Amino acid sequence: MEKKALTWTELRVGLVVIASLVILAITILYIGSTGGSPWAATYHVKALMSDVNGLKPGAPVRVGGVEVGTVTKVDFAPEGGGMIEVEMRLDRRVRSRVTTQSTVSLGALGLLGEKAVDITPSSKGVAIEDGGLLAGVAEDPFKGLLSDASDSTTHLKKILSRMDAGEGTIGKALRDEELYARMVDVSLRLQHVMDKLESPGGPLGRLVNDQEMSRQLASAVKGIDSIVARVDEGKGNLGILSKDEELAQGLKSLTGSLNDIAGQLKRGQGSAGRLLNDDALYKKIDGLSSRLDTLVSKVEKGEGTAGRMLQDPALYENLNAAMKELRALIGDIRKDPRRYLRVKLSVF
Repeated sequence: MEKKALTWTELRVGLVVIASLVILAITILYIGSTGGSPWAATYHVKALMSDVNGLKPGAPVRVGGVEVGTVTKVDFAPEGGGMIEVEMRLDRRVRSRVTTQSTVSLGALGLLGEKAVDITPSSKGVAIEDGGLLAGVAEDPFKGLLSDASDSTTHLKKILSRMDAGEGTIGKALRDEELYARMVDVSLRLQHVMDKLESPGGPLGRLVNDQEMSRQLASAVKGIDSIVARVDEGKGNLGILSKDEELAQGLKSLTGSLNDIAGQLKRGQGSAGRLLNDDALYKKIDGLSSRLDTLVSKVEKGEGTAGRMLQDPALYENLNAAMKELRALIGDIRKDPRRYLRVKLSVF
């Protein structure tokens, strides 16, 4: 029993959800097709026109330029006569503005030619009742274009007024004599450069007229094409690098190792890292190099034993002679060691 009750509960929930989705979809479709809320207070009016020029249901209806409704139906008039009947749904708040003196005409939403219905508001006459008929007038094909042209003219007037006031780059160029002179100078220089380029002796002139240069350029282009083809075929170092996955991985690994080394140097790890980041170690090495420089300078001046040995020829010759005698003595000892080794035994 509990299982059946639970199943029925789930079924009711599912039905409610489905019904809600259906109502929501119908509402969205209704609003999309009619352009208004289904709960708003509205009323319908009609108009007879000789040509609607592609007007479709769902097109906006404007009263005095304000959108207040939509077109609900476009069809041939039942009484014939070649007229087209346009049915519209309007907001009730404009009922007092739509009277028997109002007229209906076709307008455009923009340069793309999308159609809309324009109703001229009027305080004279009697308000049109629900289902009443309005007088239609022929469409003015230039109405929308003239409106857009008017907007463009307004923007152009603003731009020209800013230019006349000296605002913006063009305005400054027109008002600022110094800036104008600089611009003229720059244009003259550019013209001079272009004249040089286009002259027979210039780069462009030589490129056009010098056959040898053209052949060299064509040969260079062919060489580049050949290099690109070799690389694409995997030939040469660049080709191998672009095709060999193992080599690419090796280079990637090498790059990672170099990044690790750079990171260690930056963090001051290792001898080189400490040398770069440890000021005390740097000062010690700097002091050691200073002392070595002083020592070398003393040696070069002949100061100290090492300096005199390098700079004093007599000392050098004495040391050289002593070394020669020492070598001779060692040679004699090796030849006759008994001559120099005497062993004396005493018996007590």
